[in-house]
Parts: sequence; C-alpha cells; structure tokens
Amino acid sequence: MHAPVTRLLGSHALAAIAMSLPWPWLLVLVWDETHSPALLGLTAAARMLPYVACSWWAARVGDRHRRDRVVRATLIGRLVLLAGVPAAVALDQIAVAVALAALAVAVATPAYPALAAAMPDAAGEDSARATDLLVTIEVASFVVGPAFGGVLLGVPVLIAPLALAALVAALVLLVGVRLAPAERRTSARRGSTWAAVRGSSPIRRSLILMSLLNLVLAAVGVTLVLMARGAWTGWWTPDTAYGVASGALGFGALAAPSLTRCGSTSWGRSRAGVLLLGGALAAVAVSPTVLWALLPLLLAGAAAVHAESAATGVVQHEADDDVRASLFGVADACMVGAAMLGALAAPALAAAAGPAVMLGALAALTAATTVVAARPPETVADVSQLRPTTTVAPISSSVSTSAARPADAKSSAVRSA
Repeated sequence: MHAPVTRLLGSHALAAIAMSLPWPWLLVLVWDETHSPALLGLTAAARMLPYVACSWWAARVGDRHRRDRVVRATLIGRLVLLAGVPAAVALDQIAVAVALAALAVAVATPAYPALAAAMPDAAGEDSARATDLLVTIEVASFVVGPAFGGVLLGVPVLIAPLALAALVAALVLLVGVRLAPAERRTSARRGSTWAAVRGSSPIRRSLILMSLLNLVLAAVGVTLVLMARGAWTGWWTPDTAYGVASGALGFGALAAPSLTRCGSTSWGRSRAGVLLLGGALAAVAVSPTVLWALLPLLLAGAAAVHAESAATGVVQHEADDDVRASLFGVADACMVGAAMLGALAAPALAAAAGPAVMLGALAALTAATTVVAARPPETVADVSQLRPTTTVAPISSSVSTSAARPADAKSSAVRSA
C-alpha cells in the first residue's frame, strides 16, 4: 500500500481508540455517583446514540468537501471536546463529562464514511486490502479502546492525557496527506443517497447483511454475561470469565485480515465469513467451559469483520463517488441501530430460553443470513475485476502519486459481485 494510505489507517486507529478510552471511566463515575442502573444504561447508550442519530446525514459532508479536510476537522473537534471531559470531572460535573464525550462521538461520525468512500481512489489496486484493514480498525476500536480504558482505571489520571495525545498523533500522521474530492456529476445524472439505495439491489443487500451481523454480535456480547454466570461457572469468577470471553470476541476482530483468502469475490467472502461466524457461535453454545469457547470466539470476531469488510467493498464499488460517503453514513446508522436492538432484546430472550439456547438461535440466524449474501442472479463476476479504470491522482503526501480507480460509468450488463 502507498505510505499515505498507511498513515490514513494509522491515524484512524489512533483516533478511534482515543475516542473510546474515557467510556469505562465515565461508566464507573456515573455508577459511583448515582448507583442507578437506569442512568448507567443511559450512559452506555450515549456512546452509540450519536451514530444512529447523526451518521446518516453527517456523512454527507464527505461527499461535499475534500475528504482529508473532513477527517482533520473531526479530529480537531474530538480533541477540543475530549479536553473538556477531565475538566468537567474535576468540577464534579459528571453529566457534562458524559455529554462532552457523546458530542465527541457525534463529531467523529463523518470520519469513517469519508475514509471508506475514499479508499477506492486512495489505495487503487490495494483498495480491497486497505478496506479490510479500515473495517477491522473501525470494528475493533469499539472493544480495544474500552479495553485499554478499563486497564487504565487503576490510574485514571492517565486516561484523558493518553486520549488527547493519541488524537494529536493522529493529526500529525495526516500532515501532507491529500484525498481527492468526490467527483461531481452533471445535473442530468445527479442522484441522492436514497435513490442509490432504491436503485441497487447489491447496496440494499449489503446494508441488510451488515446490520444483521452487528445485531448478532451485540446479542452475543450480552448473552456471554449470562453464560459466564451459568454454564461456564468454575474456578474463574463470573466477571473474569465474561471479561476473557468478551475480550476474545473483540480482539478476534484483529485477526480478520488472516481470512483474506476465504472467498474469491465480494459475495463469496461475505458468505464465507457468515458461515464461519455461524459455525463458531454454534461451537460456543456447546462449550462446557469458557476455555473451550475462546478459540471459537476469536474466530467469530474475525469472521464477522471479514464478512462486513466484503459487504463494505460491494458498497464502495456499486455507489457513485458523489454519494459514497453518504451511503456509508446510512450503513453506520443501520449497523449501530441494529446493534442497539440486539443488545436490548438479548437479555430478556437469553433469560427466558437459556444463554446456550440463545447462542444456538443466533448461530441459526447467522446461517440464514447467507441468503442475503447470495450472489445476485445477473452477476457473472466480481465487480472489481470488470469495471473499467481511469488514471487519476487521488492521494498525495509530499509527492504526487496516482492510482487507478473505478470509472463512474456503470456497466449495464454487470452489477456488483
């Protein structure tokens, strides 16, 4: 990959982890202050609500302005807002600290859609690999950031400085990096985000697939709490068993690039990831102890990201450049909304049916998702191999570089595969 693309990915990793670092600290502060389960739940939801409320419209800025400027603006906004969190805590204004951290999440919502939309131009022939890494970073940050934040609870004074330092480093990595702006279409060809969704079956199916994957993963994460207090009781405490299990599921996302060869086309990769996820969850459901479940949980995390990355590639190649970031904003809203639904429904369902049965049902739901990932009948090959390319200069550092990107004109005979 080009060095600027590597810097983009490194910058996004640092920023995403920094944004997640304060949340374990805030949860502890809210509980110590209120001892209210309802307020604790609202605080946890405050981290996800901005994605549902803002992503679908905030991502449009990535289609209207140069995308590297959009990412830089979100980094500066996050830096300012997160700097206010320790100040609010010092003044014993915990609610204000939570609000500032949630606003930082809201400000960040255009960043991932802008980067995902830019990858076909920025990475050229390495677009699929770069997208794999970008999706891995985005998904893993939801777990890795809080995991680091949890470790730092022993020395909470370090949490805010480390988060701010990571954001500063993310800004430094972007110095000199330029991304091509979204190409404007003529008025005769101009469309909208929703028109793109209505007009493309591959895009609709990709959005459904990504939403189902996130619903399943969120439900699994909650169900593991009950598994750790039931079937997996042993010489480990329930909290330790749950921490190890959830950590395996989350950190498994980092192994997603190792599954790159599972599937030769975008839809093939999606199907492979979905089938691996379903099989892994079935193994977790029958695991007698948490130790037996660790390897399947690692595979589940990797397989889910592998399938989501392939679906992301379908949207990249199917969408016109001037609505691509907006579509990823819609995808973010759909995915996080589905995750919230899964997290809300799972406790009651798992308590009623039993956690092992719940995991088995989630494995069956995952297997059924292969219907969504089936290759469209009219598709004969992978879109990345069929679209004509033109030479553009999409990304530069201190020296101008060029890469091939898909042309805006779509083939009338072949759709995304």
